[in-house]
Formats: sequence, structure tokens, C-alpha cells
Amino acid sequence: MIRATRRELLAGSTLAAFGTALPLAAHAQSPAVTRPDLFIGTGGHGHTFPGATLPFGMVQLSPDTNNHGWDACSGYHQSDRSIMGFSHTHLSGTGIGDMLDVLLVPTRKPLKLVAGPRETPSDGYRQRYTDEHAEPGYYRVKLEPGVLAELTATERTGLHRYT
Repeated sequence: MIRATRRELLAGSTLAAFGTALPLAAHAQSPAVTRPDLFIGTGGHGHTFPGATLPFGMVQLSPDTNNHGWDACSGYHQSDRSIMGFSHTHLSGTGIGDMLDVLLVPTRKPLKLVAGPRETPSDGYRQRYTDEHAEPGYYRVKLEPGVLAELTATERTGLHRYT
């Protein structure tokens, strides 16, 4: 039979109390939920898109950067440095692209009817972009001719704002 002294019991109880309290105090300093990075999977062969969508929503508003080849399956690829436009239907993580159904192209430049090559976007209606931001249900990007494009989604529809 193992017998513990009062001192050993007190030391063990103190250690157990501090051992459970310290991780709780450290955990309380960080938020329980952090913002997801919607750009994860948009490069390589992840075939995801960063646009505005809701779980089980009817539309998935997102930029389309390419429509040729394996990397264009979701309509968006992180390595592309120009945007063709924005459409409402995208499939995430697929091997088949469903995009460009109705492509919206906001611009302040003269109208062009051909996308042009990715390497020289100014040859067509493609536009270079900066300041890309995505969060659940919202997407924003600054296009080359000074157009700020914002996309948001509701359960059954999507909204665009170009300023």
C-alpha cells in the first residue's frame, strides 16, 4: 500500500491546480475565432477562389483571371497578375471550370472586346490589380485604371459596387 504524506498531497494538489490554470490563462489572451485566409488553395492545384460566397448560397461572386488550362478550373489562380472580370458562378476545389457565364468588366478605359494575353493585359480588356482583400461574404480589389471593385453575396444574390 502506498502512503502519501500531507506535504506530498499538498504539493501534488498545488501542481495540478497551477498546471490546469496556466494553459487557460495563456489561451484567454488569443481570440477564440480568427479570420480565415480565403487565399489558401488559390495557388498550385487547389482550385479555390477568394470571392464572396455564403455556405449553401446560390451565387459565388469572384474574379476570373484565366479561362484556359488546368489552373483555370475555379476561374482564379494566385499566380495570375491580371483580372479578366467578375462572374457569379464558381466551383471551389473542382477539376472542371464553371465560370465566365456572364462576365462583368468594369473599366474607365476604351471598350475592348477581347481579353488579351495574360502577359500583356493592356492588349485587351484584362486589368492588372493591387490591394486584393477577401473575407467571408466580401471581396475587394483595386483595378489598374483606378476602379475599386467590391463584391458581396447574400443567400440568393450577389452585389457589385464599382467606384
